[in-house]
Amino acid sequence: MFVSDEDLMLECRKGDMSAFELLVRRYQDAIVNYIHLTINDYHRAEDLAQETFLRVLKSAPRYKPKAAFKNWLYTIATNLSRNEIRNRIRRNTYLLDDLVDDGEDIYHSDIMTDTRLQPDILIEKKEQQQLIKRALNLLPDNQRIALTLVTYQELSYDEIADILECTVGAVKSLIHRARQNMKLHLIKVGIGENVNAKI
Repeated sequence: MFVSDEDLMLECRKGDMSAFELLVRRYQDAIVNYIHLTINDYHRAEDLAQETFLRVLKSAPRYKPKAAFKNWLYTIATNLSRNEIRNRIRRNTYLLDDLVDDGEDIYHSDIMTDTRLQPDILIEKKEQQQLIKRALNLLPDNQRIALTLVTYQELSYDEIADILECTVGAVKSLIHRARQNMKLHLIKVGIGENVNAKI
C-alpha cells in the first residue's frame, strides 16, 4: 500500500526513522541529479543532497503538512544550490568545468550503454550532451533552476512557482527565456535545431 510523502513525514515527526529512510529512497537520486545540473559538480551535489535530507530530518519534529512535501524538499535543495553558487562567486572560483564527470549522470549514461549505436555516433551524441550541459550552465541562476526543474525533474509550473516563491506567470517567463537562451547558444556552437535533446 502506497503511503504519501506527507504521511511519511508525520511518521518521521513521531521519530519513525524507517519512514524517513523511505523518503530518502524515493527522492535521493532525483535530488542529487537536480543539484548536479544546477551547480555542475557531482560530488558536491551528493554532499548538498545529504544536507537537504539532514535539514528535512531536523525539521521533522516541527513538520506541518501545509504544502506538498516534494515542493518543500526541492525548495531546500534549491536554496542550498543557490548558496553554493553564491559562495563560489564570492571565492571567485565559479568556473565552468571541462565537462568530464567523475560521477554517473543518469541523463547521459543511457547514451553510452546503448550497444546498438556505433562508436562514432556515441561520440557525437556525447559531444552534443556536453554542449547542452555547457549551455545550461551559462544560463542565469533562476533560468537554469526553472528549466532544470521542468525538463529533468518533470515538475509542474505550479510546483516550480511554489519552490521559487513566485507566480506561475514568472515561471513560464523564466522557462521561455531559458529555452531561447539555450537555443541561441546551441546555434552559435553549430548544433542548433539538429540536436535531439530535451530543452
